[in-house]
Amino acid sequence: MSCGGGEDPQPVARCFLCESTADSAPAGHTDPDSGPKTPTMSDCPPQTPLFSFGVIADIQYADIDDGFNYTRSHRRYYRSSLQLLGNAQKGWCESAVRPDFILQLGDIIDGFNKRHGASERALDSVLTELSCCPVEVHHVWGNHEFYNFSRSELLRSKLNSTPKTEPGSSPNRPPAPADCYAYRFSPFPGFSFVVLDAYDVSLLGRDTSSEQYGNALNLIRQHNNNEDLNCPPVPEGLGQRFTMFNGGFSKGQLDWLDSVLSSADDKHERVTIVSHLPVHPNSTTAMCLAWNFDELLSIIRSHSSVVCYMAGHDHDGGYCQDKDTGVHYLTLEGVIETPPDSDAFGTVSVYEDRMVLKGNGRIKDRVFLFAGCQSDNKQSDTCCS
Repeated sequence: MSCGGGEDPQPVARCFLCESTADSAPAGHTDPDSGPKTPTMSDCPPQTPLFSFGVIADIQYADIDDGFNYTRSHRRYYRSSLQLLGNAQKGWCESAVRPDFILQLGDIIDGFNKRHGASERALDSVLTELSCCPVEVHHVWGNHEFYNFSRSELLRSKLNSTPKTEPGSSPNRPPAPADCYAYRFSPFPGFSFVVLDAYDVSLLGRDTSSEQYGNALNLIRQHNNNEDLNCPPVPEGLGQRFTMFNGGFSKGQLDWLDSVLSSADDKHERVTIVSHLPVHPNSTTAMCLAWNFDELLSIIRSHSSVVCYMAGHDHDGGYCQDKDTGVHYLTLEGVIETPPDSDAFGTVSVYEDRMVLKGNGRIKDRVFLFAGCQSDNKQSDTCCS
């Protein structure tokens, strides 16, 4: 398949070729107006949340003029993204419900910084802005992190937010591979978050002479024969995901996740999983999915503890709820394609029976009812099998 079109300004994600908008549903979605009533903010009785956290994705800051995605259908506001991050920080700090921590869902700076020799400078600018609101930030790694830095550099950087394991506690990180960036943390009793490394199996951030690079190349070559591996191998369908700007989860990481979720099941915990790449086909375009999304979905569906999976990568965003398990799959809209006069961040308040997302700008308000806490007339707006 030929990528076609004009000149791509950088070797970055062609994931955003799709023309969908934040309000349009990918194939497989149901019509929101044809289903049961969607929970709204007014459905939530006023009460104090157990805890809250901020969410933001795909800032992709670079000190350069605006540009476009590959098809020139979406404008990218590189310089203004820092201003929108400032808006988010101000909103979180001044909110009546101040977040206890922030989830930064990956692609914190843009790949353009690398070619301009500005990676460190751009990262410092973003991290300085993030530090204005003195709460803990949990960083997810996306493809643009790896366009700017090697995996070993990221592990030594401030983007490594892995918490220290207390002596005698269960392991919060996978035992193998050693450089896998995944961990678990618990901000409140009965609730856990798991950060996953969606580029554990990837061509990005790996030395080309390494065994990991060779294994990833063999895997992608089984599906993509294009000279440019950023070019999707097929024009439509799930096979589009096998591109260089995506990646996958190693067996070691998946086995560790399975163990973490088994422990959470036994403790009746609520678990939210976060990573850069979406894993449910109805929560994103096929071109943005993780290579082995199906393996991760299978693990999630085999456990009762997971309540939500949050990702970035697809700048248009997306959402669906698994009708069998009740798990919510949220893909957050990207800051990079948000106009300077709008916003793209949210605050999630967590209660015993639900999480409530208060969005700003492009981010919609949503109510994520936990499985077993849903009444017949208060189901999710978009269900998926």
